[in-house]
Amino acid sequence: MKVKFALLVAVVLLSLHGVLLYGGTTGKISGKVSDAESGEGLPGVNVIIDGTTMGAASDLDGNFIILNIPPGVYTLRASMMGYKVHVLQNVRVSIDMTTPLKIALQATVLDAGEEVTVVAERPLVSRDMTSSLSSVNASEIADLPVQEIGDVLELQAGIVKSGNNLHIRGGRAGEVAYWVDGVSTTDQFSGSMGVTVENAAIEELQVVSGTFNAEYGQAMSGIVNIITKEGGPKYTGQFRGYVGDYISNADQFSVLKDVRIVEQENGTMNAVGEKSYPLRDYNPNYDADFSLSGPVPFLDDITFFVNGRYVYNEGHLYGREWFTPMGTPGDSSLVPMNPYERYSMQGKLTYRVSSNFKVSYNVFWNQSHSERSYNQGYKYNPNGVSQGFGNGMTHIFAINHVLSPKTYYELRINKFYNENESYVFEDPTATVKYLARFAPDSANGIAETLILDPSDPVQKARLEALKDVRAAFDWIIDPNGPEGYLHQDSSAAPTTYSFNKAGMDMGHYNRSTSYWITKFDLASQISRDHFLKFGFEGRLHELKLKSFTIRPKFVDGQQVDPYEPSIPGQETIYYQQYNRKPQEFSAYVQDKIELEDLIVNFGLRFDYFNANHVKLVDPSDPSIYDPFKNEHIYKDWIAPDKKMTPQELEAYKANFVEYTPDERRALMHEDVSAKTQVSPRLGLAYPITDRGVIHFSYGHFFQIPQFQYLYSNPDFKIDPSGGYRIFGNADLNPQKTVMYEIGLQQQITRDLGIDATLFYRDVRDWVGTSPLVETPNPAIKYSQYENKDYENVRGITLKIIKRHSNNFSARLDYSFQIVEGTYSNPNDAFNAITAQEEPRLSLIPMNWDQNHTVNGSIIYNIGKWTASLIGRYWSGRPYTPSFVRGEVLGSAAYVGLKENSSRLPNQKSLDLYVSRRFDLGRINMDVFMNVYNLTDQLDATSVYSDTGSPDYTTEIRPSMITYAANRIGTIDDYVNQPGWYTTPRQIQVGVALNF
Repeated sequence: MKVKFALLVAVVLLSLHGVLLYGGTTGKISGKVSDAESGEGLPGVNVIIDGTTMGAASDLDGNFIILNIPPGVYTLRASMMGYKVHVLQNVRVSIDMTTPLKIALQATVLDAGEEVTVVAERPLVSRDMTSSLSSVNASEIADLPVQEIGDVLELQAGIVKSGNNLHIRGGRAGEVAYWVDGVSTTDQFSGSMGVTVENAAIEELQVVSGTFNAEYGQAMSGIVNIITKEGGPKYTGQFRGYVGDYISNADQFSVLKDVRIVEQENGTMNAVGEKSYPLRDYNPNYDADFSLSGPVPFLDDITFFVNGRYVYNEGHLYGREWFTPMGTPGDSSLVPMNPYERYSMQGKLTYRVSSNFKVSYNVFWNQSHSERSYNQGYKYNPNGVSQGFGNGMTHIFAINHVLSPKTYYELRINKFYNENESYVFEDPTATVKYLARFAPDSANGIAETLILDPSDPVQKARLEALKDVRAAFDWIIDPNGPEGYLHQDSSAAPTTYSFNKAGMDMGHYNRSTSYWITKFDLASQISRDHFLKFGFEGRLHELKLKSFTIRPKFVDGQQVDPYEPSIPGQETIYYQQYNRKPQEFSAYVQDKIELEDLIVNFGLRFDYFNANHVKLVDPSDPSIYDPFKNEHIYKDWIAPDKKMTPQELEAYKANFVEYTPDERRALMHEDVSAKTQVSPRLGLAYPITDRGVIHFSYGHFFQIPQFQYLYSNPDFKIDPSGGYRIFGNADLNPQKTVMYEIGLQQQITRDLGIDATLFYRDVRDWVGTSPLVETPNPAIKYSQYENKDYENVRGITLKIIKRHSNNFSARLDYSFQIVEGTYSNPNDAFNAITAQEEPRLSLIPMNWDQNHTVNGSIIYNIGKWTASLIGRYWSGRPYTPSFVRGEVLGSAAYVGLKENSSRLPNQKSLDLYVSRRFDLGRINMDVFMNVYNLTDQLDATSVYSDTGSPDYTTEIRPSMITYAANRIGTIDDYVNQPGWYTTPRQIQVGVALNF
């Protein structure tokens, strides 16, 4: 215990002083300079990177190493008296990798200044790659039909995209760590990427899907490492803008224009819809971005890079405003159901104080707005769906100091902030205006329908008079009055198989995630064979959440009539609010041993996490607002020594003072303990030939569960009227993955290489839900998140890369994997219990178990034309089937099939990019076109469980459903699910100006 405490104190103090875990942002060049004729090593050769102050001198054997090189393409210049200057162009440096070079100098008797220029070829085999990774540079991104980082990521082997989530090697969403310029930018609440980095700002993007080094933490599946561009000595810039639209004739994306009532031959009525096709019309989407970089005017030592982007996209799903959320008639216009608009800005300043000292500051700002997200029930009441807002800002301050040619350190400070908000109306108490409507009533002198406005004093007086004589009336909404919230029952469909006529989402949600990161790293080439890194990190989080569901207003225990919305009390289950400040500290040491015939990456990592929250002292009595036990209700409670009648017991209780909820917190809660973990990592690369490398890696990876599972329902509130709840658990242990992989890199020809890797992942302590916990009230039970779920993943990835030659380059990524576990979602076990299902005792395919994934790309350049094509083929993911209606009859019939035992249809698509460059003096112009889903392939992303098709179900048979006058829409339109198909064809045309 004393040893652990001493270690913890040391880590804390170092972190507070500014030390950190280091995320790779640079690479290195290692090589040998020899005499071209004799082959002997040449000492004292100066090897310099053009345009920089970086370089090295060869040692007695001709060996040299240049450290701390940002990723990019460079030109090297080797010079020595008596030899021709050797210029080596197109030398690529990648994050965390060593670029090996062999330079042969030719003796000369000519005048000084003669040069030999050689163009380096990018190696297809990385001798020091000890685990699976993929790198994509700026030029490759620019030549592909991709708009976002996610589009680039999903092309990499081992990555499956499910909805908006990325799964690396079978892991759950949220098991990926996102790093930008050497610091974490992951939103710890949801596990998603919290910073918007545009493709135009990326210098290199690296995906580590294998057993990543000890310098990386808080991830179990993979690392996405992004290095952004920085300014150079010359002014460069780009402006890109395009306009586009979705174009499809598919009937699935139709919207009803009108409904006609037709009488059948047998006298029955039937509703027939007249359709419109929004994707046949022009609904423009816009996208514009710019980049500018260069030296700050009058300050040549300071350079800048600025990038900005604006995107507006209507989406491809539409509804029609037949009704407003108040149930009043709309204008019947087409309304986009999944639009979004966003802005992003990035600014980066780099100050080279001296040749050995560099300071940089990078700031990211993003803002987004989604008017609504598609909801099938609200297709003809589209404004009843919540609008979403997002904004964030991240500051990254970095110092890079070279202490000697073989040693440097980096200090980074990161301030991260990300906020999300959603609601229908910003004011949660927004109220509509009601009018009183009286039917004709001769007894009360009402000759015809009478409508009275309570806001008018005269009409209000008559209303009160009629109410006194109990005249029948109902409240109606003034169509000319303000918008506001209605009773939650208004959202109910007016009849079966009908779209909603009124109502809205009653939720208000606001959540922000912020943290400070202070990091320090020291790296040193302590010998020719050993490159040592060690570092520390400290993270101070702050998580805020305020979420509530609007409820009816009550006065003196009676619901206000007509309906008025109100914010529920903090003691109720309808209101959640908290402010949590967890803390993290970590440290690692990493040694990269580069021998002639073996490369070893060995590391050890230490992690500390304190949730800074509480757990229940007595699990059977969880709520501080509605406790069950008298000792938790009354101060100094003494149980009576005799049996009392209920009246006597109430009188006895009156002698005691009740605790306040805050006082109960101290009594019923206790602090959780901090968690610590030690993780070993090992990677080996064994070059079998000059064109082939075998690698093996093994590691333990730990990750604190997403914060939403630690702090959900923080006050452990229950519903006194009964029901089941899920509570967060701040005492969760880290989730654990043990990963193994073995792979082969092999260069087949001068331009063709392959990379094949076998991998296995064993995942334990996944977050799940506990069995129901009993309380003194049998009608009230709860479950809590706990470490109980399990998963294993096994598979193979295959990459075939064709280097650019003969005007084209190509790449093919294939993954085969089997992903099995207990539950796909942490809430699944709770849902199974409430559905009275047995606990799962066997492994099933996870929801994202996509067995076969094939992504291919080809880039063709000829003259001033560039064309590229991306092709995808994804095998179907699992779903749970059900019996076709009518196949099984009787109350004793088997009602369920094995979960995830059927497969969705396969998915496939082609994306095209074509560009033509025009030279306009010092400026060149690119005219380009992107076509996504070139063949307008519509594949199912979800299906009806009884038929395995998105098009029809035996549960709803339009011919057998009787006509209902109050039904909104038609049965056929109700069965149609446009959100269950892949995105239709999208065409974009644009122009880019470059200088």
